[in-house]
Amino acid sequence: MAEVKQLRRVSTGIAGYDEIMSGGFIANRAYLIRGGPGVGKTILGLHFLAAGVATGDTCLFISLGEPETELRKNAEQLGFALSKIHFLDLSPTSEFFTEVQTYDIFAPAEVEREPTTNKIMETVKKLQPSRVFVDALTQFRYLATDAF
Repeated sequence: MAEVKQLRRVSTGIAGYDEIMSGGFIANRAYLIRGGPGVGKTILGLHFLAAGVATGDTCLFISLGEPETELRKNAEQLGFALSKIHFLDLSPTSEFFTEVQTYDIFAPAEVEREPTTNKIMETVKKLQPSRVFVDALTQFRYLATDAF
């Protein structure tokens, strides 16, 4: 009988969740957490990053929807200490919603995709984080040139 190799696990930061996940997430894998607004995706991400900070990991929170100031304020009210978590705030500014933004020659995705991708790549290269949480991944659809 072949020996089964145990995969290294990393804590999600939630004891009960780690228990049902046989110790947490499998290390060096990407996970997609899906759910409607208010189900706890961001809170799960904060737990995951806080658990990483507790073990000495460099952690990065990439926000595509909510400003860093709001995230920090809400997290503080829930008891999270975020001082050692790095943030890359790519959320739209309030001016984005108040100004009429149009592109006459290029689709918005063609104009915005490269700068956004570059910011993410530069930050990851600089920090070399062990843990990354992207909130919310659905915002990437606005950078796509087509539905596929």
